[in-house]
Amino acid sequence: MKIGQVIRGIREAHNATLEEIALAADTNASNLSRIERGTQGYSPETLDRIATALGVTVSELHRRMEIALQSGGKTGVGAAGQKPRELDLAMTSSKYSALTPDHRELVDEFMTLLLRRQRGKRA
Repeated sequence: MKIGQVIRGIREAHNATLEEIALAADTNASNLSRIERGTQGYSPETLDRIATALGVTVSELHRRMEIALQSGGKTGVGAAGQKPRELDLAMTSSKYSALTPDHRELVDEFMTLLLRRQRGKRA
């Protein structure tokens, strides 16, 4: 079990594409794909950005790799491929931070509109 396999397991559990994670990690999909396959090395900085884009720490990547080695190769993403809510929030946060200020403002306005609409339906 290599760390690239752990990265791929977490990414797939998120139903995230190579492009989505690569964008959030400030790399490109080709590099991320090669890292996942173990055909390309990576710097500590790149690994840190990938981990952040996945919503985990580098330590968590290593922990999952160790667990997988001990359990025969399973990445330990979660039961039946479910992604924990915290990881969803981290993914959303990394995507949001990749937006321009103008686009962030649009997202904020849209979220406000959705919340108003949701409150109106509860009443």
